[in-house]
Amino acid sequence: MLTPWYVTGFSDGEAAFTYSRAGGSFGLYFAIKQREDNRQIIEDIREYFNFVGYIYQQKETLPTLKSGHSKPAAYYRVTKISELQTIVEHFDKYPLQSKKKLEAYKIWREMVIHKWENYRDIDYDYLRTLAEKLSSLNTQSRAFSRHNKLKISEAGSRLST
Repeated sequence: MLTPWYVTGFSDGEAAFTYSRAGGSFGLYFAIKQREDNRQIIEDIREYFNFVGYIYQQKETLPTLKSGHSKPAAYYRVTKISELQTIVEHFDKYPLQSKKKLEAYKIWREMVIHKWENYRDIDYDYLRTLAEKLSSLNTQSRAFSRHNKLKISEAGSRLST
């Protein structure tokens, strides 16, 4: 059985506290993705959280112009607001240690709690404001920066040919 601080530490490096948008609504989720050969840790984390959420299998994909090669992976994702409460309870009791991940978690947590407490009268403008804050943290990341530089460089090379 995993310890609470192990789950927090692993999540500090590997988890995503994020959202997706479809039309005017927001889907919130907690996710961890690992190569298929690390699937056991994903299963152990799901068990630690009392089996909330699902584990999906990502198949290997070959590189395209818009994305790189991806190996088979295990993808753990929790999306139901009632199940996200389990995630919130854990990270409130065993806080993340990295400044940026903690900041992202706090914004995401506010979104989860708003949807939980206002499920019949959700203020989507409020969620949109929080989502913009969360997105701005992601655009400041080194990975995002490298990805954008690559896209800009590819676009430039296509224009010059």
